Amino acid sequence: FFLFNNDWKVIYLCYNKYTFSSKKEVTQMSKPVIGITTFCKQAANKKHYNKVSCSYMKVIAKAGGIPVLIPLMDNLDLAEHYIDLIDALILSGGQDIAPQFYNDNHSEHLGELDPDRDKWELKIFELAYQSNLPILGICRGMQLINVGCGGTLYQDINDQHNEQLMHVPDEIADGYVHHSVKIEEGCNLCNFACHQQLSVNSHHHQAIKDLAEGFKIIAKTEGDVIEAIEAKNKGFVVGVQWHPEDLTDLHPCFNQLFVRLIEEAVNN
Repeated sequence: FFLFNNDWKVIYLCYNKYTFSSKKEVTQMSKPVIGITTFCKQAANKKHYNKVSCSYMKVIAKAGGIPVLIPLMDNLDLAEHYIDLIDALILSGGQDIAPQFYNDNHSEHLGELDPDRDKWELKIFELAYQSNLPILGICRGMQLINVGCGGTLYQDINDQHNEQLMHVPDEIADGYVHHSVKIEEGCNLCNFACHQQLSVNSHHHQAIKDLAEGFKIIAKTEGDVIEAIEAKNKGFVVGVQWHPEDLTDLHPCFNQLFVRLIEEAVNN
C-alpha cells in the first residue's frame, strides 16, 4: 500500500526483502504500476462516476502490471503527483476532443465533448511525455497524443475526409472486427503483429489530420485514415486508433502490445 509524506511524495511499504524506499528505488522484482485515464459519467441516480472499460485492467494484469485508474480531476496541479505514482500511462478511449485544443472551429458533426477531461489528460500526457514514461494511447488516446504534440484532427471523417468511409459500425460487441489496417515495417507494432495486415475493431468518427512533429505513421486503413502512430525519438510512445484490449482473444499477439508496455515500464 502507499504512504504519503507532507510533500505528497510516495513511499512504498515493502515486506520480506524490501525496506522503505522511494518508488524509483523499488527493485525490479515489483510489478510496474500502469496508470489508466478515465472519464466521468452521470448515472441514473444523478451521481457522477469515473469509469473505464474493464478490458484495460484485465489486459494489464495479464501482461504483468498493476493497473491503477487515474480519476478526472479539476486541479491540474495534481497531475504531477499521479505521474509520480505510475511507471507507464494508458490514455483510454472516449469522447471527442474539443477543437479549441487544436485551434479549429466547432463542426456541426462533433459528438460528445468534455473539455475538462481534455485539459486534464493533456496535462497528464505532457508530464508523462516530458518524464519519458512509456505511453500507449488507444482510440481517443492516440488522437490526444497527436493534439498534445501540436497535431490536428478531422472532426468527422465522413464530412471532412472521405464520405465513403465508415468507422463507427452498428456492431459494438467485444471482439468484433470492422476493417483492416496495414502495419508499416520497422515500427514497434510490426515486431509482434500477427500479420502485416490485420482485421481490427473500430468505433470512431474522428481521425488524425495533420500529424504532430516528431511522430511517424505506422498503420493506415484503405482511404488513408491514420490508424497508428509512434514517436520517433522516444522509447515507447505509441497510439492506435482501434481497441486492442478487446481483441486479445481474436489476435493473441495484441497481448504483446501490453507486454511490451510493461517491459518498457520496468526498464524505464
